[in-house]
Amino acid sequence: MKNYLFLTLLIINGCTEIEKDQNFDSVKIIETIVLPKIINETSGLEIFNDVFITHNDSGGEPSLYFFNLSGEIINSIKVEKENFWEIYNNDWEDITADEDYIYIADTGNNFGTRDNLNILKLKINDFSIDDKIDIFYSDQKSFFPSFKHKYDAEALLIIQDKIALFSKDRDSLYTDLYLIDEKVKGQQGLSSFAKYNVNTLITGGDYDNDTGILALVGYSSKRNFFLNFLRDDQYLILFKDFNINNPRNNSFKKYKIPIERAQIESIKIINENMFWVTSEDEGIGNPYMYKIELN
Repeated sequence: MKNYLFLTLLIINGCTEIEKDQNFDSVKIIETIVLPKIINETSGLEIFNDVFITHNDSGGEPSLYFFNLSGEIINSIKVEKENFWEIYNNDWEDITADEDYIYIADTGNNFGTRDNLNILKLKINDFSIDDKIDIFYSDQKSFFPSFKHKYDAEALLIIQDKIALFSKDRDSLYTDLYLIDEKVKGQQGLSSFAKYNVNTLITGGDYDNDTGILALVGYSSKRNFFLNFLRDDQYLILFKDFNINNPRNNSFKKYKIPIERAQIESIKIINENMFWVTSEDEGIGNPYMYKIELN
């Protein structure tokens, strides 16, 4: 009986608030690409020399996978660092790049227990490790496992010359913006620069320097860790002319993505109206990449 009551409490506490029905603008899917099962938990997306780059999340190899528009894997690279530290895929959640480096967010933190959060910095010419940026949340006092907390983050992007991380707040369904200084040595404490009421669990992001568009993707969960048969609604959160110098005054528009039985994990901006997004396989087949367009 005690075990039954404990499980019941876990199920109740594990539930995420179900979003009430609202009217959102929508996007349409204009292309669907089946991806191979080796990247069944594709969690980030970048483009380099017209080739897509992705990676799996927690438990997968610390590897980058390169694929083409047909969804075919054309190369893979295991991320390694000799003589300094061993690289693990604790929970890789997103990937982004600037002119010189690729950054990987090892920042997944489902239960708020991790004390080894970091961002890997790779040289873009040969994908070798240049540095590892260790981070922690300045206001986190407890590392006791919790279903509802704000110390998870899955969206990594470069905004102008700044590394930005958007949180996946399992408690309030807001998202916090954290800015990271790659020049700081040792552990770097993160403090929120801005908070946005997205009412969504953010899973990926991208920023386009030419247009000033910032795009986030995520879901409003109708399930918990145990009752996995309840599905999620997928959303695109779109900021136009995002101003990093005055982040609290940025506004966004929310779009519903018409995809069922999937969880969108990453996004790459094509232009102001079109985007690539990828979804995990969710245990029911293959992962996918979709090209979506604003209606």
